Amino acid sequence: MEKISVVSLISFADSFTIVNGLLGLFSIFLVLSGETRWAVSFIFLAVLADGMDGAVARKFRKFSSDIGKYMDEFSDMVSFCVAPLVVVFSAYNASFGVTIKDIAVLASCGLFLLGGMFHLIRYNMGNERYFVGLATPAGAVTVVTLCYLSVPWWYVLSALIVLSIMMMSNIPYPKIEGLISAPAFIIILLAVIFGKDFHFLLLAGITAYILFGPLYINFGGFHESDSQT
Repeated sequence: MEKISVVSLISFADSFTIVNGLLGLFSIFLVLSGETRWAVSFIFLAVLADGMDGAVARKFRKFSSDIGKYMDEFSDMVSFCVAPLVVVFSAYNASFGVTIKDIAVLASCGLFLLGGMFHLIRYNMGNERYFVGLATPAGAVTVVTLCYLSVPWWYVLSALIVLSIMMMSNIPYPKIEGLISAPAFIIILLAVIFGKDFHFLLLAGITAYILFGPLYINFGGFHESDSQT
């Protein structure tokens, strides 16, 4: 059997997946350095890198690879599951204490990690044209935006629990591609560049997606016959 280096299997589209994972890692380092604003921005940039990965893979099939989906899963775990939870843990000064707040933070963060993990496993098992359950980037953006806007800790923890359930659910959500991807890209980029003012706009946009995305799937022309790619 011929031995092949895994590096030789990486495609151009996979380079965006690698950037996604690195941005998630650096986001964690930034949190540990006390740079919460940049940590949040790096998670936003990871979302854009993840979107570019998918766009390139769809547009240019020859630039995609068989290992891309596995790389994407690992990068998403770092950038959209672990990194946002480090932001939460730091932003609300949590610890391994025995207070109600500390226990609640640890429990809700653990549930969010499981929700993201199960969603990513489910995604790689299916072939629908839409997400089954809320996608991890949407959950990550919601969580870190709430943290950056300094909402009360119990509100963020409630959001973590709700988002965890939605990621593990069978609720359908549209993929952010085509015409809808342009405004999403612009809003995220503006939030990275200009900070808090555009975080409110980003939160409004992601909330609208969470609330009305399933309605678009159910009434926007998606049918079971369309689910096969």
